[in-house]
Amino acid sequence: MNGRRILVPVNLDQSAFDALHFVAGLAGEMPVCATLLYVVELNISAPERRVYDELSRENERRLRSLAKLFFDGESPQVCVRLGKPHEEILAEAESGQAELIVMTSPKPSRAKWQIRRTTVERVVRKAPCLTLVLPRAWKTTPEQYRRAMRPAFVPTSRSEFMEVNV
Repeated sequence: MNGRRILVPVNLDQSAFDALHFVAGLAGEMPVCATLLYVVELNISAPERRVYDELSRENERRLRSLAKLFFDGESPQVCVRLGKPHEEILAEAESGQAELIVMTSPKPSRAKWQIRRTTVERVVRKAPCLTLVLPRAWKTTPEQYRRAMRPAFVPTSRSEFMEVNV
């Protein structure tokens, strides 16, 4: 399993599909070792361990079906963690030695005055690796992204470099 280690936090709704499309497109063009992560967060005090186990199994099954849907060849790793989403995403990125985290931006808040930070903002601020946050309306394919990042002209000597940057 050699390839770039990419972590894709998934919240199992339509907005996460953009990140899955993007990573699946990258996997078609270069070796990628993707990990799909779902974080179970319960806002109840001291639930039985059985509740966590059932939720973990159900969400793992859903992640595996998403992996089959988006990734043709080698299926990505699937991970379900329990806790606060931003903390668990950062912990998985460190333990899995991720080189890139790919996330989609959240829905814009109705209350723009709200000071609370989103999970994406917290992950970006403390991430141990590069973090790519895709906009809500993601229309660019990995091929278009790669083409846009290529320089049109690569100077071969110092004089050519000076001419371009003047």
